Amino acid sequence: MADVTAWFTRVTRLPHFTRAFGFVKVCQKSLKPPKLPVKEKPKVEKKAEPVAHAKPEAAEEEKKEKNPLEALPPTAFDLFSFKTYFVNVPDKRGAGHAEFMSKVDKEGYTFWYLHYEKFGDEGRIAYKFQNLLEGFIQRLEGFRKYSFGKICMLGEEPNFELMGVLLVRGQVIPQELIDHP
Repeated sequence: MADVTAWFTRVTRLPHFTRAFGFVKVCQKSLKPPKLPVKEKPKVEKKAEPVAHAKPEAAEEEKKEKNPLEALPPTAFDLFSFKTYFVNVPDKRGAGHAEFMSKVDKEGYTFWYLHYEKFGDEGRIAYKFQNLLEGFIQRLEGFRKYSFGKICMLGEEPNFELMGVLLVRGQVIPQELIDHP
């Protein structure tokens, strides 16, 4: 605690701090927190509910919103299995890409080209622009099971661009991408 106290003393003596908050005097003797009485919770006996009042699990499942992409016609392309294969294939540009193009269902999936439209002075500082990219990808976390692709930060300071390609379930832009333009 001695180091923390010394740091606090140095901070409170800074001119900006004293102008905003005034002079702070540290107490000579530390205060001890009061001991609170421990209250025991009374034991409540659970009563067995009649079976007639039990909530059916099917009703709870219906309340959960289903993604509209689940209602699309079935497709022969198993995206999860392909992602597993692609992560483990050593030659992604050769064998991985050839396998991808031979198996993708062009009726059930579409390719989308992404190009981020910069606003103001965006794209000038690498770490700030990288944060934009990571935030975009983080907001699409729940959409991963319906998409596959690559989004990259290209260029050099002070002129970065965000571009990418996504394979997305369905033939129209999904709501997840509309919500996070």
